[in-house]
Amino acid sequence: MRTLDRQFIDELYRQAVISERKRSHHLLHQSHQDKVQRLLIALVKGSYVEPHFHELPHQWEMFSVTEGCIKVCIHDVSGKIIDEFLAGPAQKTGLVEFAPNEIHSVECVSDQALMLEIKEGPFDPNFAKSFPQW
Repeated sequence: MRTLDRQFIDELYRQAVISERKRSHHLLHQSHQDKVQRLLIALVKGSYVEPHFHELPHQWEMFSVTEGCIKVCIHDVSGKIIDEFLAGPAQKTGLVEFAPNEIHSVECVSDQALMLEIKEGPFDPNFAKSFPQW
């Protein structure tokens, strides 16, 4: 059994504050070869994950926003935002799943937010993210 207490989560937020990208993560799986990849991502206000997509057919991605609030944008192939919404415990949406090749971006709009991300493995760092050429 493993538990992640408030002290652990607060330390993730402290790491996010000093990070250039304003976020930090902690892997919950044992190896990049695991069939299920799980990680906690702590974000602080202003953290922005640029529009990207996952190009391999098994690269769906799901996350649950367990604290705070993030803005999610879905983009078309030209870069136009075709959908945007807030996600978090106090919002209408708390769970988000992206299909392979779905272009998306994420921004932390609350002081801090915590996401549990789940995706299919194995993880290949050569195909972690693809960025559209706008």
